Amino acid sequence: MSNILDQELEKMELPNPGVKWVEYCSFALGINVAPRKRSSRYCGYLRILAYLLNFYITCGLMNFVLKNYMVSFQTNVESMVLCFQIIMNIVKITYYHNHLDVCADLMRISETCDVLKNLGIFDVVLTDKQVLCKALMTKIRDSWKSINSQVMFFFRIVSLPVIFYCARPYVLYVCDCYIARNICKITSTYPAIMPFVQVGNHEYPSFTMRFFVEQTGPAYCFCNVFGFNSLFVVLTNHEACLFELLRDLVRKSTNDEIVPKTSRVSYLRCCAKLFARLSRHHAQVENLFSSIILVQCGVSTFFLCMLLYNIMEVDWSKLSTIFVYFLTILFEISLYNVNAQKVETQSELLFHEWYNCAWYNESEDFKLIIRLMLLFSMRTFKLSVGGFSKLSNQLLVQVFRLSGNFYLLLRNMNNK
Repeated sequence: MSNILDQELEKMELPNPGVKWVEYCSFALGINVAPRKRSSRYCGYLRILAYLLNFYITCGLMNFVLKNYMVSFQTNVESMVLCFQIIMNIVKITYYHNHLDVCADLMRISETCDVLKNLGIFDVVLTDKQVLCKALMTKIRDSWKSINSQVMFFFRIVSLPVIFYCARPYVLYVCDCYIARNICKITSTYPAIMPFVQVGNHEYPSFTMRFFVEQTGPAYCFCNVFGFNSLFVVLTNHEACLFELLRDLVRKSTNDEIVPKTSRVSYLRCCAKLFARLSRHHAQVENLFSSIILVQCGVSTFFLCMLLYNIMEVDWSKLSTIFVYFLTILFEISLYNVNAQKVETQSELLFHEWYNCAWYNESEDFKLIIRLMLLFSMRTFKLSVGGFSKLSNQLLVQVFRLSGNFYLLLRNMNNK
C-alpha cells in the first residue's frame, strides 16, 4: 500500500489524442518531443526539408511584395503576414531543436506525472489512503481531459486557414471552368511569385512543382502554430493541475479523517517536498518559453495590426480570408496568456491554503514548516515574456490595445 499512488500512475491511461497530434506535428518539422515513443532517425532529414521549403516560400512571398510595393498597401498585407509567419516557422524550428532535450524531458514528466512519483506521502501512516489516492487520480484525469479538449479545439481553429488556403485554388479553378466559363487556369495558393529559372521553353522548377511547394506552406504553418503552441498548453495546464493537487493536499493536512495527528508533520514535509519539485519544474518551463514568447508576442501584435487594418479597408468579398486568419492569431496569443494566468492564479491560491489549514492547533514543528512555506509561497509563479513583462490576462488586453493603436496610426498615415 505504500506505493499506491505510483502504481495508479503507472496504470493510468490518459485521454491524449491531442498530445499525439502535438507530437506528430512537431515530428513533421524534425523535432521529436517524444523520443521514448518513436525513433528520431529521420528527424534530421525532415528538419532540412522544412528549412529548404520554408526558405523557398519566403523568397516567393518577398518577391511578390517587392514587385507590388508601389501598387497599394492592401495588396501586400496578406503576403507580408504570411512571410512573417513562415519566418517564425524557421525561428521556432531552430529554437526548439536547440532546446530539444528540455522539451522531451518536460513532455515525459507531464505525461507520466513524474513530479508526483516517489513523493513519500503514502509512506506516511494515513487514515484512509485509498480515498486520498482516488481524489488525486480524479483530479489528474480531469486535468488531462481539459488539456485534450483545449488542444483539439485549437486544432480545429488552426485547421480553418490551412483548409482555406489549400482548397482555394481548386475551388476557383472549378468556378472558372464550369460556372463562370472564363479562362480555365489554376491560380496560386496565396499571393506569391515563386522564383524559377527558365531554360528555353522550360521552367525549373516547373509550375506544377512550384504550386505544390506553395501548398506545403499552410501545412508547415499548421504544424508550427499547432505543435509548438499546444506544447505550451500541455505543460502549463499540467503545472496548474499540480498546484491544484498541492492545494488539496495542504487543505487535508489537518483533516482527522485523512491524516491522523501523529503523522501530520511527516505529511506536511511531503507537501513541502512537492512544492520544491514544482518550483524546479516551473523554472524549466519558464526558461524554455520565456524568450520565444517575447518574439511571438511581438509578431502577433504585428499580425493583429495588419489584419485589423485589412479587415477595415478591403471589400467584403475578401473579408472571409482575413477573418479566418485573424481568428487564428487571436486565439493563438490568447492561449499563452490565459494558460499562464491559470498557473499564476493557482500559485496565489496556494499561499492562502498554507495559511488557512488550521496550523494554530498543531505542533511547533508543523508551525515551523507552515512559516517556511508561507515565506516561499509569497512569490507567485509567473511566466515571463523575456524578462520584460509577465503572461497574464492584463498583458493580453495590452496586446490588443497596442494592435489597435498601430492600426489607427496606419490608417491616419494612409489617409494622408
